[in-house]
Amino acid sequence: MTDEYSRPPTQWYDCSGFQRDLLLGVATHHRLEESPYGVALQEWLDARYPHDVVRSRVYHNLGELVDADLLTRDPNSAYRTPYRLTDAGRQCLAAHGHFVDALDLSVLEPAAARDQ
Repeated sequence: MTDEYSRPPTQWYDCSGFQRDLLLGVATHHRLEESPYGVALQEWLDARYPHDVVRSRVYHNLGELVDADLLTRDPNSAYRTPYRLTDAGRQCLAAHGHFVDALDLSVLEPAAARDQ
């Protein structure tokens, strides 16, 4: 593992799980060539969370991610405001992804088997 991926930028550790999910949502929308605007991200989270996600929570947390320099928003958009990952946002996701990949989860024993 290279030093670039050894530890995410400090902003990652200041993020809540919900905010990290929003970063994943923005990255996923870009990968799928879809516009990552607030309502689209709310729908993406609604499809994954066991409960409804409140729109004000989405926008509040998107604002905090912009303030933390993990996302930018395009204020020139006529109708919907798309969000984009900053370099720091990409570094956070990349470092976390490399950390998870390095765990080699295939060798971990499931809890149910361990408890028997």
